Amino acid sequence: MPEHERSLMGSIVEGRVLAVFRWGVIVDLGLSHVGLIDALYIDDGDMYVVGGVARGYLTEFNPGMEKFWIRPLGKTPIKERYGRGGQCD
Repeated sequence: MPEHERSLMGSIVEGRVLAVFRWGVIVDLGLSHVGLIDALYIDDGDMYVVGGVARGYLTEFNPGMEKFWIRPLGKTPIKERYGRGGQCD
């Protein structure tokens, strides 16, 4: 991953929605790889449409999937939400 992309980790990014699936949303961030908003971050009231704008925190790069992971603004990180020793509330 280029250094300028590494420096974006943790910052707010914005991009165009390329595809919406049951398992997540693919976002064109204008970077070397697309972004993914995992379905765990998508609630019933959230609206993602192809061509629309998506914003969130760039949290990590997954080399196996070749995707950047995006956490939408206002969403609790998955590790905090479900990370209590693997137990859910």
